[in-house]
Amino acid sequence: MRKTGLGDLSNHRYRIVLEESWYHEQPEIRKPDRRWYEQIPCKAGAFISLYAETPTIILQLYTPRVKNARFIFGHIKGFPGVKADFHFDGEAALYFSPELLDQVAEMAEARVKRVLSPEAKIKAAERGRAALERYRKANQQGVNYPQIGSVPVR
Repeated sequence: MRKTGLGDLSNHRYRIVLEESWYHEQPEIRKPDRRWYEQIPCKAGAFISLYAETPTIILQLYTPRVKNARFIFGHIKGFPGVKADFHFDGEAALYFSPELLDQVAEMAEARVKRVLSPEAKIKAAERGRAALERYRKANQQGVNYPQIGSVPVR
């Protein structure tokens, strides 16, 4: 079975963040299990994550917005494999197949990855080169810029 992360399932369209517990795991555990820590952040603290892999891939939308979860569930409940859990206290979880990811992500207002046009990439590279040149020129003239995280000298 191929191990698929959220980026592969969404064609890398959405921003992917790692659950905070990822940073506290041992390195040997992190690498093979990364897909279980990936989340697509949505509006108001909601997120989409991988819920199960066997027998088929199931995704989960967790949200503190119960009204929004009921609205989304109303639109996708006719599809196979869709389930909802509204028994939390002010929270809800929807379970759905990867085919519905784009539809659910749009209704949950998932964060979309910012994609720069080729022209914007060229402009950003030019600004970066200009800033580097200004820094080098100032450095040659003896101007010292403070380093990030350094303590200011009085």
